[in-house]
Amino acid sequence: MLCFSMAAVMLADVSRASPPFQRPAGVADATEPLVAAGYRALFTCSAHYFAGRELADIERVELIDTAPLALPTPEINASRQLVSAEDGVGNVQIAAFRDSMGCTLLPPHWDEGDLPRLPYVAYPAAPDVADLPFPRGDRTGAGPDGLHESAGGLRNVLERAFDGASYGKGVVTAGIVIVRDGNIIAERYRPGFGVHTGYRTWSTAKSISAALIGIAAHKGLLELDAPAAIPEWQYPDDPRQAITYKHLLWMSSGLSSGGNNTYAVYFGGQDVVSAVTTTPLDVEPGTRWKYANNDSLLLLRALRHVLGSDLEYLRFPYDELLHRIGMYHTRMETDHLGNFVGSSQVYTTARDLARFGVLLANDGVWEGERLLPEGWVEFSKTPAPAKPVEEGTRGYGAQFWLLNSTPGIPEDTFTTAGNKGQYITVVSPGLVIVRTGVDPLGTSWEHERFVADVISELDLAN
Repeated sequence: MLCFSMAAVMLADVSRASPPFQRPAGVADATEPLVAAGYRALFTCSAHYFAGRELADIERVELIDTAPLALPTPEINASRQLVSAEDGVGNVQIAAFRDSMGCTLLPPHWDEGDLPRLPYVAYPAAPDVADLPFPRGDRTGAGPDGLHESAGGLRNVLERAFDGASYGKGVVTAGIVIVRDGNIIAERYRPGFGVHTGYRTWSTAKSISAALIGIAAHKGLLELDAPAAIPEWQYPDDPRQAITYKHLLWMSSGLSSGGNNTYAVYFGGQDVVSAVTTTPLDVEPGTRWKYANNDSLLLLRALRHVLGSDLEYLRFPYDELLHRIGMYHTRMETDHLGNFVGSSQVYTTARDLARFGVLLANDGVWEGERLLPEGWVEFSKTPAPAKPVEEGTRGYGAQFWLLNSTPGIPEDTFTTAGNKGQYITVVSPGLVIVRTGVDPLGTSWEHERFVADVISELDLAN
């Protein structure tokens, strides 16, 4: 049975106290010592406690981008499931792990004595699905080499995906899962990663968060054409009241933002609400496309408000989406005030991402039950009005990218896209391609070419 702590009940009271670390729109320099220390604490926490990886490998993989800063090695407190990281100028950032919540970065003005204030919802242990066929379970028809007998032609593609050169010099692939008609036909992992080894989705989280909004619309909790329910904007004549859910889904809010920079929230300890609800309009909503983490975070701020219950909000992703489709190895992490950082901070496995891809490939229907509204997937892959399709570039729909102008890829192909190479790509008919990566800063995974090669090997180009 689901249970929750008093901290979850008291979220609304805690949220009245704003942390002192606040930056306009949540923008911060990633090399700022405090922010870099937060990055190191949070990544070490999730990779160690949730994914079960050792500190030495975490330093080689997740923390490599901060190595030039020469910060002290993070310290793991196994008894309290904490990670602390010094910033080199006298401050310590702390990330705390809770089994059902993943890791949360404490704001700089909190210490270990504030841990009971963190939101917490406990779930039963994940069911044993080892003998159930994918996607509900973990049993597949792939051989010991990760290839189904029908997909031998993908062997060379998989080899190239992991060689660190063929699809981008210096890229580091963590996992590949390829699903056709609901069955895994190819799967492979980097040493140190595996079927149940998680990693941060980065901006692939946006697409998962968008699905939660679709589910809320399907349940009648909100209307996509209605103004987004942001309580901080409910003042007379506030022009931001013209921003609809669709504007946010299309990255067309018109709000001032740092674009893809919300490092103060991600790694500095700033809460989501103070960062995303306080920015003014630059332009009229719907007239400009600008990729912005804050637009995604505002969707979840609105969801929390319309649900009207902090406990229901914390349960919503798991009860309505993740556990419904077998994503038991996924955690949507929150800030210290219980707001999902759903523009980036989801920790999950390649197989769980593949399950989400199967849901999308099936038009939002899972085992005969419709979870997403009819037409939602089509809406997701329809170009945003403020970003028409341009030849040779990715288009953008509703929190998904569109690969509709790439040679060798069907026009209605759409994909998630996360920093360091996190992709769930849905190709018609019935093909889902997942690639997760830990690509170092400055490298770029050539995803379109990889997808085109997979399609070619499977003879699906036409």
